[in-house]
Amino acid sequence: MTGYIERISAEIADILLREGIDYTQTKAVFKAAREKAGLHAPREKRTAPSRLTLEEQLGFIDAAYARDGQVGLMIQTLLETGTRVSEFVALRVEDVSLGERMVVVESGKGGKRREIPIRTELARLLSMHIGKRRSGPLFVSREKGTGGSRVYSRQRIGQIVREIAREAGIAKRIYPHLLRHTMATRLLAIGMDIADIQKFLGHADISATRIYAETSIAMLRRKFDRVTEPDGRDLLGTVRDRHGEVVGAFAADLLSGDHNRMTLTSTADA
Repeated sequence: MTGYIERISAEIADILLREGIDYTQTKAVFKAAREKAGLHAPREKRTAPSRLTLEEQLGFIDAAYARDGQVGLMIQTLLETGTRVSEFVALRVEDVSLGERMVVVESGKGGKRREIPIRTELARLLSMHIGKRRSGPLFVSREKGTGGSRVYSRQRIGQIVREIAREAGIAKRIYPHLLRHTMATRLLAIGMDIADIQKFLGHADISATRIYAETSIAMLRRKFDRVTEPDGRDLLGTVRDRHGEVVGAFAADLLSGDHNRMTLTSTADA
């Protein structure tokens, strides 16, 4: 088989050289050749992206706040904004509009800018965190980095996420991008349109977003009106008693199906 591939490769190379076809043109040539030969890429098997369950989200946030107030707010912001870790560590005070309840990613994947809506509760917490600052990193590291920098690195955020997962007793592998998967699935579950989720996440191709819809049928069937039922109210009361008002509000938004409260800008739960 190896000899066969080498022979065919040599013949194709001779044709490319003889015809003067450059690297960019070869892409079009091979695409056309595959189409004429009736060759197609095998259908990609899509599996549900790993995510945190409701119970794991509550325990994870609770463990983050138990460690430290800033760490808790960092993790909550990372989760609710659905940002990539590279985007998160680049966030600055100037990127947060408390009046519009919005976080701006100035240079996302592909250098694209996007605006991410945030909940009223998160805006309030960020307002207290920012205080009178007008510029600088949104979250300042207590550890000096390269050149005395106080900016968190992607590696350090990943380490913090793993540590908190262990402290929360979560056995599965947890990493920053899993929080992004969690947020995307959560937005789908509360009824946000797939095109809006694409904008929220900053996906260039909607097919990257559609995987959440295609692999989360069971979750989409569940109605988030449980909060209006006795069992739902009891669950929220227990969560508030055990974990405090911040986590209680977080749980209420996770469970709520009240679309009068959960609008695109406030419900984006970002």
